[in-house]
Amino acid sequence: MKVYFLDEQFLNKEEKEQLHEAFSQAGIEITFLSCKKSQEIIEKAADADGILLMAVPVTEEVMSSLPRLRVIGRCGIGVDNVDVEAATGRKIAVCNVPDHCIYEVASHAFALMMCLKRQLRPFVKRAREGGYAQGTQIRCTRIRGEVMGIVGYGKIGKELSRMALGMGMKVLVYDPFVTESGMADIEMTDNLGYLLEKADAVSLHTPLLPETYHMIGETQLKMMKRDAVLINASRGPIVDTEALVRALAEGWIAGAGLDVCEDEPLQPGHVLLDMENVIFTPHVGMYSEQAMEDMYRKLSVQTIDILQRRWTLNVVNPEVRARLDF
Repeated sequence: MKVYFLDEQFLNKEEKEQLHEAFSQAGIEITFLSCKKSQEIIEKAADADGILLMAVPVTEEVMSSLPRLRVIGRCGIGVDNVDVEAATGRKIAVCNVPDHCIYEVASHAFALMMCLKRQLRPFVKRAREGGYAQGTQIRCTRIRGEVMGIVGYGKIGKELSRMALGMGMKVLVYDPFVTESGMADIEMTDNLGYLLEKADAVSLHTPLLPETYHMIGETQLKMMKRDAVLINASRGPIVDTEALVRALAEGWIAGAGLDVCEDEPLQPGHVLLDMENVIFTPHVGMYSEQAMEDMYRKLSVQTIDILQRRWTLNVVNPEVRARLDF
């Protein structure tokens, strides 16, 4: 049996060795590829029994061209780059790691917020220029007592809420699928507009779905306080980039901390990269050595289970179980 890892460019030497050892012990061959387009997958992995991926899209066209394919493993939480419906129709199990990088993403979002609130970008620039803090006109606020608005109250949102409370912030949560937080110190609202108007920092933690595409656009940005900041460590297309650029340039909001964007990676010279009130990181919120090691271990087990005709954990299309031949 053969498994292909489609995004080799995201792996370091130790991670490749970890994956190779796990599959070799199970008697399964693993090959590492760097695919960016569907046609590359079709040409290079036509004999795949299983595929593992991070960013490359896996469409119905790809699946129809891989006749032996039985399992797709998405390295991470979201599966928005996999056509799950098509996989189900072809009796292909799709696995993910839903508890991956919860602490990492939450702490990264909080760090982005702190960089903006503590004005680290302009202060670092001043220090490098030989300047000093005395007489500064750079506005810097205390977060204790401010409101952290969290949009999406899944595992990452909950972890972020604990961090914010620990730093003395008030927490306001919007999630149309959650009515109770389970914590007395957290205020829930069913009105996104109310959260946007009240929050001093808004952090997005929703999956990318048709109903969350451009969830934050011109209308929503204009609802926010002029001294509030927006954090997105979720999915880029949740925010309308053009509207965000206007909001930052015209002072609708004070700043943005972004780990994701609509068109990744942002090319040198993009306006967001040059804005003084933007902190931008290259989609690394999920990363820590411990998180990645744990993720590859779990995904290896899940993939091997399916290929060796055993049901496994974290199959996002469990209805396929009744259609598998084991």
